[in-house]
Amino acid sequence: MKPSRRLFTQIIALAAALSSAVSSAEAQNAAAADLPKPSILILLVDDLGWGDVGYHDPQIASPNIDAIAANGVEFDRFYVNPTCSPTRASLLTGQFSTTHGVNGPIQWHSNEGLPLQWQTMADYLKRAGYQTHLVGKWHLGNANTAYWPQQRGFDSFYGHLNGGIGYFDHVFSGGLDWQKDGATLREEGYTTDLIKSAAINRIENRKRQDDPLFLFVSFNAIHTPVEEPDNEGVKHQGRATLLRMIASLDSAIGEILDSLMRQPWGKETVIVFASDNGGSSPKPWLIEMLIPPMRDGYSSNGTLKQGKGSVFEGGIRVPAAIWWPEKIESAKPFSQVVHIADMLPTLMDIAGLEVPEVDGRSLKGALLDNRPLQPSPIVVANFDNQAMIDWPWKIVREGSLPVVPEFLKSDTWYLHNIQTDPSELDDLQEQFPERFEQMRSALLSIPKRESVKFSTDESWDTFGGEETRMPWAEAATRQRDN
Repeated sequence: MKPSRRLFTQIIALAAALSSAVSSAEAQNAAAADLPKPSILILLVDDLGWGDVGYHDPQIASPNIDAIAANGVEFDRFYVNPTCSPTRASLLTGQFSTTHGVNGPIQWHSNEGLPLQWQTMADYLKRAGYQTHLVGKWHLGNANTAYWPQQRGFDSFYGHLNGGIGYFDHVFSGGLDWQKDGATLREEGYTTDLIKSAAINRIENRKRQDDPLFLFVSFNAIHTPVEEPDNEGVKHQGRATLLRMIASLDSAIGEILDSLMRQPWGKETVIVFASDNGGSSPKPWLIEMLIPPMRDGYSSNGTLKQGKGSVFEGGIRVPAAIWWPEKIESAKPFSQVVHIADMLPTLMDIAGLEVPEVDGRSLKGALLDNRPLQPSPIVVANFDNQAMIDWPWKIVREGSLPVVPEFLKSDTWYLHNIQTDPSELDDLQEQFPERFEQMRSALLSIPKRESVKFSTDESWDTFGGEETRMPWAEAATRQRDN
């Protein structure tokens, strides 16, 4: 039986419609590719606790940080790793710390860093035509120049390589740690102000016709040592001094944002603000004696349990927000669970870039189009401590401190419902044994890569003080040349 003319007509019409749809999609993709890419500004601060911002505690003076959350979208459940290096590695790679292998802070004597196999956010953006600059703290490799920012996708680097420095003397563990593109700088100034000025310089020297800007502003504030912003050498007054450090940090952020918004391209910038871990809260005297870097804990994590170094909420749930003027704005907080590893796929998606599959996921659809975001488990880790959040459930594996001998180490497990019990007061593993075993098995089944070894055989890191060794830039460069 021969096909009817009517059938032929329908087939031709369908083919034409499909061809038109394909052409339309191709045109839309081409148009999207031709759209100007937004600039990206990341403001990462150090050790700022949940209770150290004004929008969580009105007694805190942080109007500029508060404004980012108020004008943009506040992340109400934003999670990071409990210490500096693992969080920075997750931000730049989009991977959980169990994947990228940076499981603790990189120490002064370490020759390791963020594994070279991982591409960074700066790598992706640089290949896409962005100018890429880092000002402030790095903490992803110091002794080997292969791990330095300039070899990890950044066009320039101004700041310090290690975990913390004196705010005025710029010394870390006996060596001057302040440089510009590999050359040591001896300049006066409080680091918060110096970082601010360098960031503003980058912003004000970028013209609209230039390549889009990726500026990573990584403050060392309010990390120890606790030092008065305007009074070098004056003995600190505990929390009162820390509050003045927060005010100084907030003022610097305000000046950076003011500079950005004065530019004709300023509103074409996606701004991300976050703390790298929970605040360093007061510790028992024995812990301060055994682990000197944990001294001078004056931060507040509000009602959240514990703080920096812990996988309980006080160590990993931090103030954070995202703002793209006139595009990503909401009076309502974003209350779904977000991991800092989500920032890489989100920002790359907004910029129209494809990246390999990572642990993080893009929030673009949820932020720009209010699309539903399907729940997905996240993992945070630091040393032998791990936690998995599969909302609203959270399982915690609390390991021993690094100073505990290997033969004495042990694990303690907890199960919490952090929706009904955000302060993690009630351990529910006996009430919900099936849920506990399921999540425990899931967490233990995740391969845990350890790329950076943590050692207690050497002296602890120190922040500020007398110079007793070669500056860090020269030491690493000389090691490379030899």
